[in-house]
Amino acid sequence: MRKILPILKKISEKLFNTRAAGLYMLLFAAAIGIATFIENDFGTSAAQKVIFKSRWFELLLALFGISIITNIFRFRMIQMKKWALLMFHASIVVIIIGAGITRYFGYEGVMHIREKEVSNTILSSETSLNFQVLKNGDQFDFSEDVLFASLGNNHWKGSYLIEDDLIEAEVTKFIPNPKQILTHDPKGKPTIKVVFAGMNGREEYFVQQGEKSTIKNVLFNFSSTDLPEAINILSQNDSIFIKSDRVLSQKVMATQQSDTLYPNGGYYPLMLRSMYSDGLNSFVFGDFDKSAVVTLSSESPKVKGESNTAIALSLALNGVKQEQLVFGQKGLQGLPVSFAFGNTLVNVSYGSKEINLPFSIGLYDFIMEKYPGTNSAASYESKVQLIDERNNIHQDERIYMNHILDYEGFRFFQSSFDQDEKGTYLSVNHDFLGTWVSYIGYILLTIGLILSLFSKNSRFGQVTQKIENMRKEAAGVAMMILLCMTASFAFGQNNNQTINQAVSENMPQKLVS
Repeated sequence: MRKILPILKKISEKLFNTRAAGLYMLLFAAAIGIATFIENDFGTSAAQKVIFKSRWFELLLALFGISIITNIFRFRMIQMKKWALLMFHASIVVIIIGAGITRYFGYEGVMHIREKEVSNTILSSETSLNFQVLKNGDQFDFSEDVLFASLGNNHWKGSYLIEDDLIEAEVTKFIPNPKQILTHDPKGKPTIKVVFAGMNGREEYFVQQGEKSTIKNVLFNFSSTDLPEAINILSQNDSIFIKSDRVLSQKVMATQQSDTLYPNGGYYPLMLRSMYSDGLNSFVFGDFDKSAVVTLSSESPKVKGESNTAIALSLALNGVKQEQLVFGQKGLQGLPVSFAFGNTLVNVSYGSKEINLPFSIGLYDFIMEKYPGTNSAASYESKVQLIDERNNIHQDERIYMNHILDYEGFRFFQSSFDQDEKGTYLSVNHDFLGTWVSYIGYILLTIGLILSLFSKNSRFGQVTQKIENMRKEAAGVAMMILLCMTASFAFGQNNNQTINQAVSENMPQKLVS
Protein backbone atom coordinates (compact mmCIF):
# COMPACT_ATOMS: atom_id res chain seq x y z
CA MET A 1 0.00 0.00 0.00
CA ARG A 2 2.88 2.35 0.84
CA LYS A 3 4.38 1.71 -2.60
CA ILE A 4 1.10 2.31 -4.40
CA LEU A 5 0.29 5.67 -2.79
CA PRO A 6 3.38 7.49 -4.15
CA ILE A 7 2.65 6.10 -7.62
CA LEU A 8 -0.97 7.28 -7.46
CA LYS A 9 0.18 10.68 -6.20
CA LYS A 10 2.65 11.02 -9.07
CA ILE A 11 -0.03 10.03 -11.61
CA SER A 12 -2.54 12.50 -10.13
CA GLU A 13 0.06 15.27 -10.28
CA LYS A 14 0.59 14.55 -13.97
CA LEU A 15 -3.13 14.32 -14.79
CA PHE A 16 -4.41 17.27 -12.78
CA ASN A 17 -1.72 19.94 -12.85
CA THR A 18 -1.96 23.31 -14.57
CA ARG A 19 -0.36 22.08 -17.80
CA ALA A 20 -2.81 19.19 -17.98
CA ALA A 21 -5.74 21.59 -17.52
CA GLY A 22 -4.41 23.71 -20.39
CA LEU A 23 -4.08 20.60 -22.57
CA TYR A 24 -7.68 19.59 -21.77
CA MET A 25 -8.87 23.05 -22.79
CA LEU A 26 -7.03 22.79 -26.12
CA LEU A 27 -8.46 19.32 -26.77
CA PHE A 28 -11.94 20.57 -25.88
CA ALA A 29 -11.65 23.48 -28.32
CA ALA A 30 -10.29 21.18 -31.05
CA ALA A 31 -13.14 18.69 -30.52
CA ILE A 32 -15.77 21.42 -30.87
CA GLY A 33 -14.11 22.65 -34.05
CA ILE A 34 -14.00 19.15 -35.56
CA ALA A 35 -17.63 18.57 -34.54
CA THR A 36 -18.64 21.61 -36.59
CA PHE A 37 -17.19 20.06 -39.74
CA ILE A 38 -18.71 16.65 -38.97
CA GLU A 39 -22.14 18.20 -38.45
CA ASN A 40 -21.86 20.08 -41.74
CA ASP A 41 -20.97 16.94 -43.74
CA PHE A 42 -22.81 14.14 -41.91
CA GLY A 43 -25.49 15.80 -39.76
CA THR A 44 -26.07 16.53 -36.08
CA SER A 45 -26.50 12.86 -35.16
CA ALA A 46 -22.97 12.06 -36.38
CA ALA A 47 -21.46 14.92 -34.36
CA GLN A 48 -23.32 13.72 -31.25
CA LYS A 49 -22.32 10.09 -31.70
CA VAL A 50 -18.65 10.67 -32.50
CA ILE A 51 -17.97 13.61 -30.14
CA PHE A 52 -20.58 15.19 -27.90
CA LYS A 53 -22.14 11.96 -26.58
CA SER A 54 -19.02 9.82 -26.77
CA ARG A 55 -17.34 8.39 -23.67
CA TRP A 56 -13.97 9.97 -24.45
CA PHE A 57 -15.53 13.45 -24.58
CA GLU A 58 -17.25 12.89 -21.23
CA LEU A 59 -13.92 11.65 -19.80
CA LEU A 60 -12.19 14.77 -21.14
CA LEU A 61 -14.68 17.05 -19.36
CA ALA A 62 -14.38 15.00 -16.16
CA LEU A 63 -10.56 15.26 -16.19
CA PHE A 64 -10.78 18.99 -16.86
CA GLY A 65 -13.23 19.48 -13.98
CA ILE A 66 -11.08 17.47 -11.55
CA SER A 67 -7.96 19.41 -12.58
CA ILE A 68 -9.78 22.68 -11.86
CA ILE A 69 -10.80 21.47 -8.38
CA THR A 70 -7.26 20.21 -7.72
CA ASN A 71 -5.74 23.57 -8.62
CA ILE A 72 -8.17 25.41 -6.33
CA PHE A 73 -6.65 23.57 -3.37
CA ARG A 74 -3.12 23.43 -4.74
CA PHE A 75 -2.86 27.20 -5.06
CA ARG A 76 -4.76 27.77 -1.78
CA MET A 77 -7.21 30.17 -3.36
CA ILE A 78 -9.48 30.14 -0.30
CA GLN A 79 -6.68 30.66 2.23
CA MET A 80 -5.05 33.34 0.06
CA LYS A 81 -8.48 35.01 -0.38
CA LYS A 82 -8.18 35.04 -4.15
CA TRP A 83 -11.95 35.31 -4.52
CA ALA A 84 -12.03 36.38 -8.15
CA LEU A 85 -9.83 33.49 -9.24
CA LEU A 86 -11.81 31.11 -7.04
CA MET A 87 -15.10 32.22 -8.62
CA PHE A 88 -13.72 31.67 -12.13
CA HIS A 89 -12.59 28.15 -11.32
CA ALA A 90 -15.74 27.27 -9.35
CA SER A 91 -18.00 28.54 -12.16
CA ILE A 92 -16.32 26.22 -14.69
CA VAL A 93 -16.83 23.21 -12.40
CA VAL A 94 -20.49 24.08 -11.76
CA ILE A 95 -21.19 24.57 -15.48
CA ILE A 96 -19.66 21.14 -16.24
CA ILE A 97 -21.85 19.58 -13.52
CA GLY A 98 -24.92 21.29 -14.99
CA ALA A 99 -24.08 19.94 -18.45
CA GLY A 100 -23.74 16.44 -16.98
CA ILE A 101 -27.15 16.66 -15.29
CA THR A 102 -28.72 17.80 -18.56
CA ARG A 103 -26.97 15.01 -20.45
CA TYR A 104 -28.17 12.18 -18.21
CA PHE A 105 -31.41 13.40 -16.64
CA GLY A 106 -32.90 16.03 -18.96
CA TYR A 107 -34.92 15.38 -22.10
CA GLU A 108 -36.81 17.24 -24.80
CA GLY A 109 -39.76 16.53 -27.03
CA VAL A 110 -42.66 17.90 -29.03
CA MET A 111 -46.35 17.99 -28.13
CA HIS A 112 -48.95 18.20 -30.91
CA ILE A 113 -52.46 19.38 -30.01
CA ARG A 114 -55.46 20.09 -32.20
CA GLU A 115 -58.00 22.74 -31.28
CA LYS A 116 -60.59 21.62 -28.69
CA GLU A 117 -58.42 18.59 -27.86
CA VAL A 118 -56.29 17.66 -24.84
CA SER A 119 -52.92 15.90 -24.79
CA ASN A 120 -50.63 14.56 -22.07
CA THR A 121 -48.00 12.91 -24.29
CA ILE A 122 -44.91 14.21 -26.06
CA LEU A 123 -42.69 12.66 -28.71
CA SER A 124 -39.08 12.51 -27.57
CA SER A 125 -36.41 14.32 -29.56
CA GLU A 126 -34.11 11.30 -29.22
CA THR A 127 -34.48 8.12 -31.26
CA SER A 128 -35.52 4.76 -29.82
CA LEU A 129 -36.22 1.21 -30.83
CA ASN A 130 -39.80 0.60 -29.72
CA PHE A 131 -41.08 -2.96 -29.26
CA GLN A 132 -44.65 -4.24 -28.94
CA VAL A 133 -45.21 -7.93 -28.29
CA LEU A 134 -48.70 -9.42 -28.76
CA LYS A 135 -49.08 -12.90 -27.29
CA ASN A 136 -52.26 -14.80 -26.40
CA GLY A 137 -54.22 -11.57 -26.03
CA ASP A 138 -51.60 -9.92 -23.82
CA GLN A 139 -49.54 -6.88 -24.85
CA PHE A 140 -46.01 -6.04 -23.72
CA ASP A 141 -44.39 -2.70 -24.57
CA PHE A 142 -40.77 -1.65 -24.04
CA SER A 143 -38.19 0.53 -25.75
CA GLU A 144 -34.44 1.10 -25.98
CA ASP A 145 -32.81 4.51 -26.50
CA VAL A 146 -30.40 4.30 -29.43
CA LEU A 147 -28.28 6.68 -31.47
CA PHE A 148 -27.43 5.65 -35.02
CA ALA A 149 -25.49 7.93 -37.35
CA SER A 150 -23.52 8.02 -40.60
CA LEU A 151 -20.28 7.79 -38.59
CA GLY A 152 -19.31 5.50 -35.76
CA ASN A 153 -20.25 1.95 -34.79
CA ASN A 154 -23.97 1.30 -35.31
CA HIS A 155 -24.03 -2.32 -34.19
CA TRP A 156 -26.55 -2.93 -31.39
CA LYS A 157 -27.87 -6.05 -29.62
CA GLY A 158 -30.56 -6.68 -27.02
CA SER A 159 -32.33 -9.68 -25.53
CA TYR A 160 -35.63 -9.86 -23.63
CA LEU A 161 -37.55 -12.59 -21.86
CA ILE A 162 -41.32 -12.32 -22.38
CA GLU A 163 -42.91 -14.99 -20.17
CA ASP A 164 -41.19 -18.14 -21.49
CA ASP A 165 -40.13 -16.68 -24.88
CA LEU A 166 -36.65 -15.31 -25.52
CA ILE A 167 -36.56 -12.41 -27.98
CA GLU A 168 -33.16 -11.43 -29.41
CA ALA A 169 -32.82 -8.27 -31.51
CA GLU A 170 -29.76 -7.12 -33.43
CA VAL A 171 -29.15 -4.07 -35.63
CA THR A 172 -26.56 -4.91 -38.27
CA LYS A 173 -26.64 -1.83 -40.50
CA PHE A 174 -27.72 1.81 -40.54
CA ILE A 175 -28.70 3.43 -43.84
CA PRO A 176 -29.13 7.24 -44.01
CA ASN A 177 -31.48 8.64 -46.66
CA PRO A 178 -32.34 5.17 -47.97
CA LYS A 179 -33.61 4.50 -51.47
CA GLN A 180 -35.06 1.13 -52.42
CA ILE A 181 -34.22 -0.27 -55.83
CA LEU A 182 -36.20 -3.15 -57.42
CA THR A 183 -34.06 -5.40 -59.60
CA HIS A 184 -35.25 -8.41 -61.59
CA ASP A 185 -33.49 -11.59 -60.48
CA PRO A 186 -34.36 -15.19 -61.41
CA LYS A 187 -33.60 -16.17 -57.81
CA GLY A 188 -35.78 -13.43 -56.38
CA LYS A 189 -39.28 -13.36 -54.89
CA PRO A 190 -42.59 -11.96 -56.14
CA THR A 191 -42.45 -8.27 -55.20
CA ILE A 192 -45.00 -5.48 -55.42
CA LYS A 193 -44.43 -1.73 -55.14
CA VAL A 194 -46.70 0.35 -52.91
CA VAL A 195 -46.78 4.13 -53.38
CA PHE A 196 -47.92 6.65 -50.76
CA ALA A 197 -48.10 10.44 -50.88
CA GLY A 198 -45.70 11.92 -48.31
CA MET A 199 -44.55 15.32 -47.10
CA ASN A 200 -41.71 15.28 -49.60
CA GLY A 201 -43.83 13.94 -52.46
CA ARG A 202 -44.03 10.39 -53.77
CA GLU A 203 -42.84 7.69 -51.35
CA GLU A 204 -42.21 4.17 -52.68
CA TYR A 205 -42.13 0.96 -50.66
CA PHE A 206 -41.71 -2.69 -51.64
CA VAL A 207 -43.40 -5.74 -50.13
CA GLN A 208 -42.10 -9.19 -51.00
CA GLN A 209 -43.87 -12.51 -50.80
CA GLY A 210 -43.74 -13.89 -47.27
CA GLU A 211 -43.44 -10.45 -45.67
CA LYS A 212 -45.75 -8.60 -43.34
CA SER A 213 -44.97 -4.89 -43.41
CA THR A 214 -46.67 -1.89 -41.82
CA ILE A 215 -46.42 1.20 -44.03
CA LYS A 216 -48.04 4.51 -43.04
CA ASN A 217 -50.19 2.73 -40.43
CA VAL A 218 -51.38 0.20 -43.02
CA LEU A 219 -50.47 -3.48 -42.55
CA PHE A 220 -49.66 -5.28 -45.81
CA ASN A 221 -49.60 -9.08 -45.70
CA PHE A 222 -48.12 -10.70 -48.80
CA SER A 223 -48.66 -14.38 -47.97
CA SER A 224 -51.13 -17.23 -48.37
CA THR A 225 -52.28 -16.90 -44.75
CA ASP A 226 -54.81 -14.13 -44.18
CA LEU A 227 -54.37 -11.63 -41.36
CA PRO A 228 -57.27 -9.65 -39.89
CA GLU A 229 -57.15 -5.85 -40.32
CA ALA A 230 -54.50 -6.23 -43.02
CA ILE A 231 -54.36 -5.64 -46.75
CA ASN A 232 -53.85 -9.26 -47.81
CA ILE A 233 -52.07 -9.83 -51.12
CA LEU A 234 -51.91 -13.21 -52.88
CA SER A 235 -49.84 -14.26 -55.89
CA GLN A 236 -51.04 -17.22 -57.98
CA ASN A 237 -50.13 -18.23 -61.53
CA ASP A 238 -48.44 -14.92 -62.31
CA SER A 239 -51.56 -13.04 -61.16
CA ILE A 240 -52.07 -11.03 -57.98
CA PHE A 241 -55.16 -10.66 -55.84
CA ILE A 242 -56.24 -8.42 -52.94
CA LYS A 243 -58.48 -8.95 -49.94
CA SER A 244 -59.41 -6.88 -46.88
CA ASP A 245 -61.92 -7.02 -44.05
CA ARG A 246 -62.62 -3.31 -44.69
CA VAL A 247 -64.41 -1.70 -47.59
CA LEU A 248 -61.89 -0.52 -50.20
CA SER A 249 -62.50 1.93 -53.00
CA GLN A 250 -60.61 1.25 -56.23
CA LYS A 251 -59.87 3.85 -58.90
CA VAL A 252 -57.96 3.06 -62.10
CA MET A 253 -55.67 6.02 -62.69
CA ALA A 254 -55.56 5.68 -66.49
CA THR A 255 -59.32 5.46 -67.09
CA GLN A 256 -60.58 7.07 -63.84
CA GLN A 257 -62.93 4.10 -63.50
CA SER A 258 -64.03 3.55 -59.89
CA ASP A 259 -65.19 0.44 -58.09
CA THR A 260 -65.86 -0.74 -54.54
CA LEU A 261 -64.42 -3.89 -52.99
CA TYR A 262 -66.54 -5.33 -50.19
CA PRO A 263 -65.23 -7.73 -47.52
CA ASN A 264 -67.18 -10.79 -48.69
CA GLY A 265 -64.54 -13.32 -47.77
CA GLY A 266 -63.06 -13.67 -51.24
CA TYR A 267 -60.15 -12.17 -53.19
CA TYR A 268 -60.43 -9.55 -55.94
CA PRO A 269 -58.01 -9.13 -58.84
CA LEU A 270 -55.44 -6.48 -57.90
CA MET A 271 -55.28 -3.67 -60.45
CA LEU A 272 -51.81 -2.18 -60.90
CA ARG A 273 -51.48 1.62 -61.08
CA SER A 274 -54.83 1.96 -59.34
CA MET A 275 -55.55 3.93 -56.19
CA TYR A 276 -57.01 2.08 -53.22
CA SER A 277 -58.49 3.76 -50.17
CA ASP A 278 -60.04 2.53 -46.94
CA GLY A 279 -61.39 5.98 -46.08
CA LEU A 280 -58.34 6.95 -43.98
CA ASN A 281 -55.38 5.87 -46.08
CA SER A 282 -54.82 5.98 -49.83
CA PHE A 283 -52.14 4.11 -51.75
CA VAL A 284 -51.30 2.92 -55.24
CA PHE A 285 -49.86 -0.42 -56.30
CA GLY A 286 -47.21 0.52 -58.84
CA ASP A 287 -45.24 -2.34 -60.38
CA PHE A 288 -45.19 -6.07 -59.80
CA ASP A 289 -42.29 -8.39 -60.54
CA LYS A 290 -42.75 -12.13 -60.02
CA SER A 291 -39.02 -12.62 -59.47
CA ALA A 292 -37.08 -9.69 -58.06
CA VAL A 293 -34.79 -8.57 -55.27
CA VAL A 294 -34.94 -5.31 -53.36
CA THR A 295 -31.68 -3.54 -52.59
CA LEU A 296 -31.25 -0.48 -50.48
CA SER A 297 -28.70 2.27 -51.04
CA SER A 298 -28.00 5.62 -49.42
CA GLU A 299 -28.59 8.76 -51.44
CA SER A 300 -26.60 10.99 -49.08
CA PRO A 301 -24.58 10.44 -45.87
CA LYS A 302 -25.84 13.66 -44.27
CA VAL A 303 -28.79 13.13 -41.92
CA LYS A 304 -30.91 16.26 -41.69
CA GLY A 305 -33.88 16.93 -39.44
CA GLU A 306 -36.33 15.77 -42.10
CA SER A 307 -34.20 12.88 -43.38
CA ASN A 308 -35.62 9.38 -43.48
CA THR A 309 -33.37 6.59 -42.22
CA ALA A 310 -33.44 2.80 -42.11
CA ILE A 311 -31.90 0.03 -40.05
CA ALA A 312 -31.41 -3.63 -40.90
CA LEU A 313 -32.94 -5.50 -37.97
CA SER A 314 -32.59 -9.19 -37.18
CA LEU A 315 -35.19 -10.52 -34.72
CA ALA A 316 -35.21 -14.03 -33.29
CA LEU A 317 -37.84 -15.74 -31.12
CA ASN A 318 -36.51 -18.84 -29.36
CA GLY A 319 -33.84 -19.19 -32.04
CA VAL A 320 -36.14 -18.68 -35.07
CA LYS A 321 -34.76 -15.65 -36.90
CA GLN A 322 -36.29 -13.11 -39.30
CA GLU A 323 -34.70 -10.08 -40.92
CA GLN A 324 -36.40 -6.89 -42.12
CA LEU A 325 -35.70 -3.24 -42.79
CA VAL A 326 -37.19 -0.78 -40.30
CA PHE A 327 -37.64 2.83 -41.43
CA GLY A 328 -37.79 5.82 -39.13
CA GLN A 329 -37.10 9.50 -38.63
CA LYS A 330 -36.02 11.65 -35.71
CA GLY A 331 -38.89 13.60 -34.15
CA LEU A 332 -41.60 11.32 -35.56
CA GLN A 333 -43.10 8.02 -34.50
CA GLY A 334 -41.66 5.23 -36.58
CA LEU A 335 -43.70 2.95 -38.79
CA PRO A 336 -43.91 -0.44 -37.06
CA VAL A 337 -42.69 -3.54 -38.87
CA SER A 338 -44.29 -6.84 -37.89
CA PHE A 339 -42.45 -10.09 -37.16
CA ALA A 340 -44.88 -13.02 -36.92
CA PHE A 341 -43.87 -16.15 -34.97
CA GLY A 342 -46.91 -18.44 -34.70
CA ASN A 343 -49.21 -17.01 -32.03
CA THR A 344 -46.69 -14.27 -31.15
CA LEU A 345 -46.52 -11.01 -33.11
CA VAL A 346 -43.65 -8.56 -32.52
CA ASN A 347 -44.02 -5.01 -33.86
CA VAL A 348 -40.82 -2.96 -34.00
CA SER A 349 -40.53 0.73 -34.87
CA TYR A 350 -37.58 3.11 -35.02
CA GLY A 351 -38.03 6.79 -34.20
CA SER A 352 -39.35 8.91 -31.36
CA LYS A 353 -41.12 7.34 -28.41
CA GLU A 354 -44.13 8.61 -26.52
CA ILE A 355 -43.54 10.08 -23.06
CA ASN A 356 -46.53 10.51 -20.75
CA LEU A 357 -46.73 13.67 -18.64
CA PRO A 358 -48.33 13.81 -15.16
CA PHE A 359 -50.66 16.58 -16.39
CA SER A 360 -52.42 17.63 -19.60
CA ILE A 361 -52.55 20.60 -21.94
CA GLY A 362 -55.73 21.53 -23.77
CA LEU A 363 -55.81 23.82 -26.80
CA TYR A 364 -58.60 26.39 -26.85
CA ASP A 365 -57.55 28.36 -29.88
CA PHE A 366 -54.58 28.82 -32.19
CA ILE A 367 -54.20 32.41 -33.40
CA MET A 368 -52.02 33.55 -36.27
CA GLU A 369 -51.38 37.04 -37.51
CA LYS A 370 -50.05 37.49 -41.04
CA TYR A 371 -48.20 40.25 -42.80
CA PRO A 372 -50.66 42.40 -44.79
CA GLY A 373 -51.25 41.06 -48.27
CA THR A 374 -49.27 37.84 -47.69
CA ASN A 375 -49.69 34.37 -46.22
CA SER A 376 -46.49 34.68 -44.20
CA ALA A 377 -46.92 34.45 -40.44
CA ALA A 378 -46.03 37.60 -38.55
CA SER A 379 -46.77 36.03 -35.14
CA TYR A 380 -48.75 33.15 -33.71
CA GLU A 381 -49.80 31.95 -30.29
CA SER A 382 -51.63 29.14 -28.54
CA LYS A 383 -54.36 29.72 -25.98
CA VAL A 384 -54.20 26.66 -23.77
CA GLN A 385 -55.44 25.33 -20.47
CA LEU A 386 -53.14 23.61 -17.98
CA ILE A 387 -55.03 20.66 -16.48
CA ASP A 388 -53.63 18.88 -13.41
CA GLU A 389 -56.23 16.73 -11.71
CA ARG A 390 -53.79 15.80 -8.93
CA ASN A 391 -53.74 19.38 -7.66
CA ASN A 392 -57.20 20.36 -8.99
CA ILE A 393 -55.67 22.91 -11.38
CA HIS A 394 -57.46 24.23 -14.48
CA GLN A 395 -55.42 27.26 -15.45
CA ASP A 396 -55.64 29.29 -18.67
CA GLU A 397 -52.32 30.23 -20.29
CA ARG A 398 -50.97 31.82 -23.47
CA ILE A 399 -47.87 30.51 -25.22
CA TYR A 400 -46.15 32.61 -27.85
CA MET A 401 -42.68 33.81 -28.80
CA ASN A 402 -40.58 34.69 -25.73
CA HIS A 403 -43.51 33.73 -23.48
CA ILE A 404 -43.33 30.17 -22.21
CA LEU A 405 -45.40 27.96 -19.94
CA ASP A 406 -43.32 26.70 -17.02
CA TYR A 407 -44.82 24.03 -14.77
CA GLU A 408 -43.21 21.37 -12.56
CA GLY A 409 -39.90 21.56 -14.38
CA PHE A 410 -41.51 21.33 -17.83
CA ARG A 411 -41.10 24.32 -20.15
CA PHE A 412 -43.43 24.68 -23.15
CA PHE A 413 -42.37 26.83 -26.11
CA GLN A 414 -44.36 27.75 -29.20
CA SER A 415 -42.68 25.83 -32.01
CA SER A 416 -44.83 25.33 -35.11
CA PHE A 417 -48.40 24.81 -36.31
CA ASP A 418 -50.59 22.75 -38.62
CA GLN A 419 -51.04 24.00 -42.15
CA ASP A 420 -54.81 24.41 -41.64
CA GLU A 421 -54.05 26.57 -38.57
CA LYS A 422 -56.18 24.32 -36.37
CA GLY A 423 -53.37 22.76 -34.39
CA THR A 424 -50.13 23.65 -32.65
CA TYR A 425 -46.73 22.11 -31.98
CA LEU A 426 -45.14 22.90 -28.61
CA SER A 427 -41.48 22.21 -27.87
CA VAL A 428 -41.13 20.69 -24.40
CA ASN A 429 -38.01 20.81 -22.26
CA HIS A 430 -37.62 18.97 -18.95
CA ASP A 431 -34.33 19.92 -17.31
CA PHE A 432 -35.17 21.91 -14.19
CA LEU A 433 -32.13 20.88 -12.12
CA GLY A 434 -29.60 21.03 -14.96
CA THR A 435 -30.84 24.45 -16.07
CA TRP A 436 -30.56 25.98 -12.59
CA VAL A 437 -27.14 24.46 -11.91
CA SER A 438 -25.92 25.96 -15.20
CA TYR A 439 -27.45 29.32 -14.26
CA ILE A 440 -25.60 29.22 -10.93
CA GLY A 441 -22.38 28.58 -12.85
CA TYR A 442 -22.98 31.62 -15.06
CA ILE A 443 -23.76 33.74 -11.98
CA LEU A 444 -20.48 32.68 -10.36
CA LEU A 445 -18.66 33.52 -13.59
CA THR A 446 -20.21 37.01 -13.60
CA ILE A 447 -19.29 37.54 -9.95
CA GLY A 448 -15.73 36.49 -10.77
CA LEU A 449 -15.57 39.06 -13.57
CA ILE A 450 -16.80 41.81 -11.27
CA LEU A 451 -14.42 40.86 -8.45
CA SER A 452 -11.49 40.82 -10.87
CA LEU A 453 -12.09 44.55 -11.45
CA PHE A 454 -11.95 45.48 -7.77
CA SER A 455 -10.02 42.80 -5.89
CA LYS A 456 -6.41 43.57 -5.10
CA ASN A 457 -5.56 39.87 -5.07
CA SER A 458 -6.79 39.26 -8.59
CA ARG A 459 -4.50 39.26 -11.60
CA PHE A 460 -6.19 42.41 -12.85
CA GLY A 461 -5.64 44.06 -9.44
CA GLN A 462 -1.99 43.01 -9.38
CA VAL A 463 -1.42 44.38 -12.88
CA THR A 464 -3.18 47.61 -11.88
CA GLN A 465 -0.95 47.89 -8.79
CA LYS A 466 2.17 47.31 -10.87
CA ILE A 467 1.07 50.03 -13.30
CA GLU A 468 0.50 52.40 -10.37
CA ASN A 469 3.94 51.58 -8.98
CA MET A 470 5.47 52.13 -12.40
CA ARG A 471 3.70 55.49 -12.62
CA LYS A 472 4.97 56.47 -9.17
CA GLU A 473 8.49 55.38 -10.11
CA ALA A 474 8.25 57.30 -13.37
CA ALA A 475 7.00 60.38 -11.51
CA GLY A 476 9.87 60.07 -9.03
CA VAL A 477 12.42 59.74 -11.82
CA ALA A 478 10.90 62.73 -13.60
CA MET A 479 11.08 64.76 -10.39
CA MET A 480 14.70 63.75 -9.87
CA ILE A 481 15.53 64.77 -13.44
CA LEU A 482 13.69 68.05 -12.98
CA LEU A 483 15.51 68.78 -9.72
CA CYS A 484 18.85 67.92 -11.33
CA MET A 485 18.10 70.14 -14.26
CA THR A 486 17.05 72.99 -11.94
CA ALA A 487 20.15 72.56 -9.81
CA SER A 488 22.37 72.48 -12.89
CA PHE A 489 20.71 75.61 -14.21
CA ALA A 490 21.13 77.42 -10.89
CA PHE A 491 24.74 76.28 -10.61
CA GLY A 492 25.38 77.57 -14.11
CA GLN A 493 23.90 80.96 -13.25
CA ASN A 494 26.05 81.28 -10.13
CA ASN A 495 29.21 80.42 -12.08
CA ASN A 496 28.42 83.05 -14.69
CA GLN A 497 27.96 85.72 -12.02
CA THR A 498 31.27 84.80 -10.32
CA ILE A 499 33.14 84.92 -13.60
CA ASN A 500 31.62 88.28 -14.47
CA GLN A 501 32.59 89.64 -11.07
CA ALA A 502 36.18 88.38 -11.43
CA VAL A 503 36.56 89.89 -14.84
CA SER A 504 35.16 93.20 -13.68
CA GLU A 505 37.60 93.46 -10.73
CA ASN A 506 40.74 92.55 -12.70
CA MET A 507 40.03 94.62 -15.79
CA PRO A 508 42.08 97.95 -15.99
CA GLN A 509 40.14 101.15 -15.40
CA LYS A 510 39.46 103.23 -18.44
CA LEU A 511 41.49 106.46 -18.34
CA VAL A 512 39.51 109.56 -18.52
CA SER A 513 41.11 112.12 -20.73
